[in-house]
Amino acid sequence: MKMNSVRSFYSCLLLCGLFLTLSGCGKANPDGRENVSGTVKINGEPVKGTAGIRFDPIGEDKTAGGSGQIMESKYLLTQQDGVKPGKYIVRINAKTTFDRKTGKVADNTLKFGNEVDVELVPPEYNTQSKQEVEIVAGGKNVFDFDIKSDIKPDLSSANGEKKKKEVEL
Repeated sequence: MKMNSVRSFYSCLLLCGLFLTLSGCGKANPDGRENVSGTVKINGEPVKGTAGIRFDPIGEDKTAGGSGQIMESKYLLTQQDGVKPGKYIVRINAKTTFDRKTGKVADNTLKFGNEVDVELVPPEYNTQSKQEVEIVAGGKNVFDFDIKSDIKPDLSSANGEKKKKEVEL
């Protein structure tokens, strides 16, 4: 008889846990954030290297923005890291490491001191961006960017500034 009581207790506990799991513990998206996705290319080519995208809110609600990584030229901000409906300035960055000796995108065989990191996105899509989008509640919120860039690394300096030297991107 005692064994049946223990079983009943654990069965009841299991059912309560299952009920709580299925019912959830509150609203899944309490801030009303939206999924935001799209692609980013530079001169029609997939983004290489380390890249990210940020949505800075225009207006008073500074908690509304969001950011994410760009991987294989695609980004996706879900409701958890997405943005609230409203207008935003989009800022994109994409850094690539170049081999100072060859002038080509670096591989994993670099030796210390031969590499230079270069921001490939021009200021008008980054630090001085005026790229504005509007996130709509319940909308698709897909934004694609094909950035025109003529930025080439200065392989003679450690900071990778612009230079007119022709370098293979």
